Amino acid sequence: RVADPQSFMTSLLAMWTQSDSTVRRAAIEDLFRPDAHFHDKDGDFVGYEALGRFSDSLQSRFPGARFTLTDITSIGTAIRASWNFGPPERPDAVTGMDFVLLDGDKISQLFAFVEPPVE
Repeated sequence: RVADPQSFMTSLLAMWTQSDSTVRRAAIEDLFRPDAHFHDKDGDFVGYEALGRFSDSLQSRFPGARFTLTDITSIGTAIRASWNFGPPERPDAVTGMDFVLLDGDKISQLFAFVEPPVE
């Protein structure tokens, strides 16, 4: 369980688009267990290296895009967070929801549910 789920999820979402790889790697290690599983429509990613590669891929596909946290609920060791994602001129281009399972104060499982973009 984390003391402040909103700050935790804000840090998680910012980590995905952090362009400085050293800062991003430190954030990954701070937020995730070494054997954490991330489940996304693009695949399953396990461990720090795979999480870093996913972040690189996200940034190369959507340069300049950022996440915005829109809603959050936590119960016990689970956090559900809704978000928007997009470039500054269209910050809500994509919407989605993350479901996080914690082991202590670190992510053991992360499930990302992405809604199709609205044209």
